[in-house]
Formats: sequence, structure tokens, C-alpha cells
Amino acid sequence: MNVLQVTKGALMGGGERHVLTLLEGLREQSINTSLAVFTEGMLAREARRLGVEVHVLPKRFRGDIRPLAGLINLIRKKKIDVVHTHLVSGNLYGRLAGKITRVGGIVTTLHHTHKEALGKFRLPFMAGLMFGGDIRMGALSDRLITPSADLKKLLLDYGVRPARIVSIPNAIDMDKTRITAEEIDRCRRELDIPPDAKTVGMVGRLVSVKNFELFVRAAGCVLDRGIAARFMVVGDGPLRGELERLAAAMGIKDHLIFTGFRDDVFRLMAMMDLFVLCSKSETNPIALMEAMASGKPVIATDVGGIPEVVEHGVDGWLCPANDVDCLADAIIRLLSDPDRAAALGAHARTKIMRGYSLPSVTARLLNVYKDFTR
Repeated sequence: MNVLQVTKGALMGGGERHVLTLLEGLREQSINTSLAVFTEGMLAREARRLGVEVHVLPKRFRGDIRPLAGLINLIRKKKIDVVHTHLVSGNLYGRLAGKITRVGGIVTTLHHTHKEALGKFRLPFMAGLMFGGDIRMGALSDRLITPSADLKKLLLDYGVRPARIVSIPNAIDMDKTRITAEEIDRCRRELDIPPDAKTVGMVGRLVSVKNFELFVRAAGCVLDRGIAARFMVVGDGPLRGELERLAAAMGIKDHLIFTGFRDDVFRLMAMMDLFVLCSKSETNPIALMEAMASGKPVIATDVGGIPEVVEHGVDGWLCPANDVDCLADAIIRLLSDPDRAAALGAHARTKIMRGYSLPSVTARLLNVYKDFTR
């Protein structure tokens, strides 16, 4: 079986990390998996490191048809059986190329439930247009994979037939959570965090939908109430300067660490006492699940597919969206009760091991691929 994964590949957000994890899981299977991207970047480099064959089909501008022509030639040359598409650009070009070449099957994993996740456009209506268009173009896919029930409901509301929807969550490679005490100590020294300082972290692209502003404001509330802690923003994006100015204006910049983009997220998570995700919208958030897999107590907003992953008070803590007081109270509660926090973290790790581990998710995906090769 020859399977081609298709995505833009420009950034290294949750969608791209999901693709990379799939490539890692599939390389042990009896199929030939390759990757097509439109931009040379970290995803392409990391995929090559895994031994995956990578094809870069440069996209010069929005609407450029050269990647489509390149995909058509690639599918025919490599005798691809299944095209698996991800994110808007990958979905657009991959679906069209699959239809034109009459490939055995077109599979699409959808990653977003809200137009804000696509980022900002010069024309405000474009995000909604592209989001709705991406969902409607699902008619070209033979199977639509939804990582959450929330996203499945969205597809049903758009009129997608239930038989074409397959629910498969994002996968987590549990092996990557094995971080030594020496690595943690080295990471703390690198970031100049005292050994006894409590550390609260959030990971993601610094864009509006992730709502890092709420995290910064909650940090201010926690510090104002006399809790000694360091707050860590892991990631980069267009809002970094704005968030740094906010921290300075609040007088908390000495307690807030902006790490920028990091490729050692599990190492950073290992040194956190508490993980926070306060997004406005999420499907099946990779960073949250990675933190849970690492055995960290998590606090997250009660939006989208998050309640499907986090059971409040059992393996994490849920707060309403945009509620800074609730978020600050939850942080203080768990930092002040390490036994409760440890219990939440232990239950979280067990949940991820049982339902979201890479081997189990890969097996479910292989069953989808096999539908088109029998």
C-alpha cells in the first residue's frame, strides 16, 4: 500500500505535529508512506530524519496551480493508493489531485472547529469563507477523520453523511515523555528558573484563538495574591510583542518567560508543575494531551473537544472560556495542593496511555486505509 500525506508544512503547530506523529507510527507498518509539502521547513526536515520520503512542491502564491500539477504527477509516478490530506492547503490540493488521478481513496483529517484557527486575513470575511469552503469540499473525500465529537457534530450540521465520518483521536507517542531528572535540571538552569520555583506553562502558537492574553492576565492575578511562581509561554507567533508589552504594563515581566518556538516541548513540559490551555476554540489539542501524557495536572477551558479529553476534577480542571478569575483560582488551588495536583496528573497519564497512544491510533487509521485497497 502506498500512502501520501499532504499538508502545507510551513509552520510547526498542532496539525503539523500530528502529521509527524502519524509518520512515526506508520513507518513500522507494512505500507509505504511519503509526505508532500508546499514549503521546505521543520516538518519536512523532521520527516526526513524519520526516513520518510519528502516531496516539496513549492507554492508561490495563494491559488498557484503548480502544486496541483506536481501532486498529480507524484500520485501517478508513485502509484499512490491513498491520499491523506491535512489543513486547508493540503485539503484543497490533495483532494483535487486525488480526484483527477482517480486514486483509490481520499482521506482527510480535519483539525479545526472554528474559523479563528486559520489565522488573520487582510479581508476579514476570508477566514470564514475558507473555513466553510474547506468543510464543504469534504464532499471530495471518501473518509473524513474527526478527532472529536464536537467536530463530528459540525460536519453533520453541514450535511455530511455519517457513513463517511470516522472518529479517530490525535495520537501521542508515550516514549517521548521519558525525560530524566538531569534534563529537567538542565532546562531549569537554561531558563534561569530557581530549583524551588513553581512553574506554570502554556504551549501553542501565539495567535488570537489560543488566548494567551488570558494566561498572562491570570498570571498577574496569581502573583498579586502572593503566590511565588514562574509563568512560561512556549511558542511563537504574531502576538508575541503584544503579549510582552502586556506583561511589562502589568509589572510581571520578571515572572513571565517567553521561550519562543521550541522543538523540545516534552522536556519543557517535564519541568512544569502545572499546564494551562485557555483557548477560545479547540478540537483535540495536541499540547494538552502531551501534557497529560507527561503526567502533568492540566487546567483547560471548557470549549470544543476539550471536555472529551479532560474530565473535570478527575484528570484535569475545566474553566469557562475567558474567565480570568476562574483560571487564576484554579492555578492557585492546584499549586497550593500538590497531592491533588499529582493525583490529577497520574489519572491524566493513564487516560492518554489507554485511549490515545500511538500504536492504538495508528491501528485504527490503518483500518481506514485498508478500505481502499481490498
